[in-house]
Amino acid sequence: MITSMRHDVEQWNRKYSNRNPHPDFEPDYLLKKYVHLLDGKGIALDVACGVGHNAIFLAQRGYDVIAVDGSIVGLKYCREEIRREHLRVSLIAADLERFSLPPEYFDLVLVVRYLFRPLIAQLKTALKRGGLVIYQTFNSNHLRDNPDFRKEYLVEHGELSEWFADFQLLATNDSPRLQDSLSYLIGRKPSSMT
Repeated sequence: MITSMRHDVEQWNRKYSNRNPHPDFEPDYLLKKYVHLLDGKGIALDVACGVGHNAIFLAQRGYDVIAVDGSIVGLKYCREEIRREHLRVSLIAADLERFSLPPEYFDLVLVVRYLFRPLIAQLKTALKRGGLVIYQTFNSNHLRDNPDFRKEYLVEHGELSEWFADFQLLATNDSPRLQDSLSYLIGRKPSSMT
């Protein structure tokens, strides 16, 4: 059974209303591991930003950040923190399944633990030539510990690499032998694309 985006948003709003799962706004491990790739120049897009912990980290690195999520409750945590720290983060509450992005606008596109396959082509187009994509999401191994997880939100091994095959690969764990339940890919959009 496929549920609507509205149902998903309500679920996240309920989850976030109980507590902020990132009260210290510590960024995801992947950003810290590859921080040397984050030059802090230009505009970054954080897709499905949740409470904004990664968006805040990118703004602290120097990016002008646009953080998008469907959960108003999650965005409120982020708004409070960016006001406190005086960071350049613009928040957008939006249905990501109907979200439209301008072409070649972003220097960095970040997606962590979110998957909506029809958005992939738009994310690639929205990235400037020479821009960086960081994409991490759950793969089919996630079903080992979470058998009820919705399969349409899982990538298969090698799927990230297929989506970004035309990008310069900088780092990935996306392979058939992967045991982790999170797949990631970091790539750079070529300066010239055919």
